[in-house]
Amino acid sequence: MHGRGGHGSRPQQAVDPVPVVAELVLALQAWVTRRVDVFDPVVLSVTTLYAGEITNVIPEEAGFAATLRTLSEASIAQAQAELPPLIERIAAAHGCTVDVEVIVGYPVTVNTAPETAAATEVLRTTFGDDRVEELDVPWMASEDFSFVLREVPGTFLFLCATPPHVDPDDIPMNHSPHAQFDDAVLGDQAAALAALAWRHVGVGDA
Repeated sequence: MHGRGGHGSRPQQAVDPVPVVAELVLALQAWVTRRVDVFDPVVLSVTTLYAGEITNVIPEEAGFAATLRTLSEASIAQAQAELPPLIERIAAAHGCTVDVEVIVGYPVTVNTAPETAAATEVLRTTFGDDRVEELDVPWMASEDFSFVLREVPGTFLFLCATPPHVDPDDIPMNHSPHAQFDDAVLGDQAAALAALAWRHVGVGDA
């Protein structure tokens, strides 16, 4: 966000980009709830804000970054089409100019139904029903395995590595510096991958 710097005591002589950025943070939340189909959900989280470094000086520039998660290519296209003009018009209304970039880092991760069903059956046969869980709702995490699924049928699996003495609902997420992992599950991981590989090449089929 490009404005015009000035002294904090005379904001009328400046074009302050900071409140414009603050307004945009709220406008993006309104965009999610008012422009996006509730049955094709989007998660938009503003995670970085930056502006000046001196308390009594209005900065010339301010900005933010956000992470955007979608469950369809249509939602990605909608964000690319609608967010830049929304941001540009709000900036212009306050006398600012703005640089906007919507970066698509990963496509949507879409499992193939037959492969998911087959993998679930193999894992339940290998470990028992109580060791395998199908998620009730999609996760909004980004995943580069999505590029693989664009080329070949497949399914994305999670390996639970929560230590046995910790409640999975209370443990910090894997991006946390306080995350804990149980290396004892690595043997099960190897067994799972082997069983899936055997199934894929037909070993053990009648």
